Amino acid sequence: MKRMVSFILLACLLFSVCACSQDTEEIIPEYSSKIDKVDFMGEEFIFLINNSGHSIGEQYLGYLYDTEFADLAKERVEEVSKKYNVKINIVTNKDIGQTIQNETYSGQVSADAVQTASQGLAGCIRAGFMYDLTGLTDYLDYTDTQKWGNIENIKPLCWDGGIFGVIPAAWPMLKYLSIDGPLIANEDIIRYLNQTDPRELVEADIWTWDTFEELMPIYSHINDAGDEVTALYSSDHWLCKTMQTSNGEGVIVQDENGEYQLGLYSEKTFEALSTAWNWAFGDYSSFVDIDDGHQWTDMLQTFLDGRSVLTIVNATEFFGSTDSIAYNMSNFAFIPFPKGPHGSNKTNPGSTITGTLFSTGIPQLSKDPAMSAIILDAVYSPLPGYEEEQSIIDYLRNNYFFDDRDVTNFINAFNNVYYNYRHEGLTDVYINLTDNKSMREWLDQYSESNEANRQKYVISIETTIDELFGE
Repeated sequence: MKRMVSFILLACLLFSVCACSQDTEEIIPEYSSKIDKVDFMGEEFIFLINNSGHSIGEQYLGYLYDTEFADLAKERVEEVSKKYNVKINIVTNKDIGQTIQNETYSGQVSADAVQTASQGLAGCIRAGFMYDLTGLTDYLDYTDTQKWGNIENIKPLCWDGGIFGVIPAAWPMLKYLSIDGPLIANEDIIRYLNQTDPRELVEADIWTWDTFEELMPIYSHINDAGDEVTALYSSDHWLCKTMQTSNGEGVIVQDENGEYQLGLYSEKTFEALSTAWNWAFGDYSSFVDIDDGHQWTDMLQTFLDGRSVLTIVNATEFFGSTDSIAYNMSNFAFIPFPKGPHGSNKTNPGSTITGTLFSTGIPQLSKDPAMSAIILDAVYSPLPGYEEEQSIIDYLRNNYFFDDRDVTNFINAFNNVYYNYRHEGLTDVYINLTDNKSMREWLDQYSESNEANRQKYVISIETTIDELFGE
């Protein structure tokens, strides 16, 4: 399926390419089914990237320099360059979305492929500036979720019946770096307080809101240095978006008529958000440090400094850079968020995706979309030694975690993640949350804008997923 609507919109916008009309069929070069025999005759392939999201640090295609994976990635690029007789040029760009837009309007797009966080591509996708990959399935099979990302990861890359980007899910670690949510626990502090390892509470299926509320006044204490230590450090935004799904409701739900509605307004979710409001501003607020109510940038360092027993972070802050928890902390646990009365630690761990990192697509006006698809498909085949998922899980256990249960909880968080539609405005209510209104009043205040965003974004994305992957 090749959608014409984006192409027509693009043609209307580009005065320099007005020769394109509604009835004009795009011409895609056809290559032999024996892709291995293709020779691009020394053509240059420009791969425009910006993987700086969440301070991942100096890296090569998503991997920190001087690591095993960075070396394997370099070897793969060299191998593909030689195999297809193509010059792969990786160029770092600060604002890929703006670059694509400017170059598209001028009628000349320099990049053959681009990679950045999904929010950096979303505007281009919805404006018709990106190529619909449904027209390139002979070269890149977007339905291979093991290689190109599961449905929640690629939701922000889908629009109006097409898919305009994928993520390199077969490469170790990259697909995990988009996760926000579940808790990291300071095991040294818990042991100092002579409390049960929270991993055991998860195993016993008693890691609940009520259990955590009972632990809050115990976890909160003055340490030997005289510093105040709180049970949980978070922002109200992060607390709410993490807690939203912990009571058994999805971000998006289907009603009895099959229409896509916001789980934000279900009774289960309201119960979760009311509890979050109470932790942040009510009965338990003395045990939960939310800074000034809207910050998240200090959560990592506060936790590393031992000033909170638990914190909520994104995956890059957990293991994606040299500043992360895994690089700087000697004893931690990775656990799901406590469950509500209708939730499950296994199926509702509190993990969400705010923006999908490493979103990879092909500009609509790239010189040869088929070449781009062939090169991307070859580069992002599984790296040697990590062809099986279990080898990646073993790597996690050996290099980042202290306990097998941490690995289980981490993989479970990924497998049960939700795209939270943050960049489509559906968590705006959390950004402005304060104690001067009840949770119900805040939800009511944003109901009109949330409904507008549901109609503008959610319906198109969710129905596209149904069309491309089946309901």
